[in-house]
Amino acid sequence: MSKRRAVLFSAIMAAGLSTFFAASAEADTFTLANSNGGDGYVVSIPGGFDLFGGNNGAGSNYTTYLATAPTNETLTSNWVYTTNDCCGAGWDPGGYVVNDVYTQLSPEVYGTMGTGNSSGVVTLSVLAGQDYGFYVYTVDGVLGRGDIAVTATPLPSTWTMLIAGFAGLGFFAYRGSRKSHSAALAAA
Repeated sequence: MSKRRAVLFSAIMAAGLSTFFAASAEADTFTLANSNGGDGYVVSIPGGFDLFGGNNGAGSNYTTYLATAPTNETLTSNWVYTTNDCCGAGWDPGGYVVNDVYTQLSPEVYGTMGTGNSSGVVTLSVLAGQDYGFYVYTVDGVLGRGDIAVTATPLPSTWTMLIAGFAGLGFFAYRGSRKSHSAALAAA
């Protein structure tokens, strides 16, 4: 590979990989909060976190895990809601928050433990300075916790840039092989 091609190869790879890792490198700082004496908590999981609502008999309370967007952001996340409450998801609903507007993702169902377990994908568009994150609301604070696990999904534009980088490499490799083949024929 010529020096010029090696420089182009390095530049294309650097652009593609830096775009691919940009979303994960700019992680916002989240803060856990419990209202009304709740004992909710958060644990790290690969690619995200799992937020658990309260269950210490404190009565109704919110457990939130919020960040402030440093820039305008569009965030796409996978979420999985699980209820460990004996009487279903309606007692410990979970969802997302943007600027103090709470949007429930879990279904409003009652029944036995596990009734209302659900999952999906959510996309949040937040402006610089807006608070956003996820919550679990505990209605009674007894008989089991609800939790919402959240993991990031790669942005389509990131994959597009990475694929475009590889396509560029393929083009330069093809072009280089044609020149080498033409030179070999001319020498023969």
